[in-house]
Amino acid sequence: MTIGEYKLNSIYNEDSYQAIKKIPDNSIDCIYTDIPYLYQKGGKSGTLFGERMVNLRKELEEISGGIDYKIFDDFIRISKKINIFIWCSQAQIQDIINFFNNDNINFNLLVWCKTNPAPKNNSYNSDIEYCLHFREKNQPLNDGYYLKSKWYSSPINKDDKDEYDHPTIKPLELVKRHLAHATQPNDIVADFFLGSGTTCVASKELGRNYIGFEIDKGYYNIAVDRLNGINANGQTSIFTDFETEQKEMEI
Repeated sequence: MTIGEYKLNSIYNEDSYQAIKKIPDNSIDCIYTDIPYLYQKGGKSGTLFGERMVNLRKELEEISGGIDYKIFDDFIRISKKINIFIWCSQAQIQDIINFFNNDNINFNLLVWCKTNPAPKNNSYNSDIEYCLHFREKNQPLNDGYYLKSKWYSSPINKDDKDEYDHPTIKPLELVKRHLAHATQPNDIVADFFLGSGTTCVASKELGRNYIGFEIDKGYYNIAVDRLNGINANGQTSIFTDFETEQKEMEI
């Protein structure tokens, strides 16, 4: 099965701003994506903590410049009904809410509360990450008490960061919870900022169809391997039937 010129249950090393133009209108059941964050840049103090923050900013530099919000017009265009999850930084929340403000769209702020964040000087800790869920009022949600929680608590997933070499990777179980609550079996889930592939892995494990796009070749290769049960160190973790030709695909 295809969506426009793209095969379902496949991922592509492609610029999302161009790729989404090729996705037909009203063809996607859910968009789940972790957009490039917009961070305020600052200096550092002469402390070990200050050095760590500088190193973190360098690590995030290539993926933290924010995005062109015009892509949200295409998010709406390709959606059968609005059912969109967007992970973002605190600095982006208000702009994104304003974009999707509509009497026919419900909005929920979902959070991941990290139990072991690095301490910050003269500031609140960075112990919460934010996911915005926009949903048309007649878009169904599935039952399940734990699925309905707006918050999720866990330590920083350093093991996943190390295993899949991505600095902002989200917990797989949390992504699965969101998708299990808001999608149905065989629904089509799209991620236009795929990173290390968590959305597609979660969709596959839940019996949802998926399609993903990632412009960074390194992260794309990690996502392909991950869907084949191989981590960033080349170690096989589980057997999967993901199409092996994805490794050779050049888009």
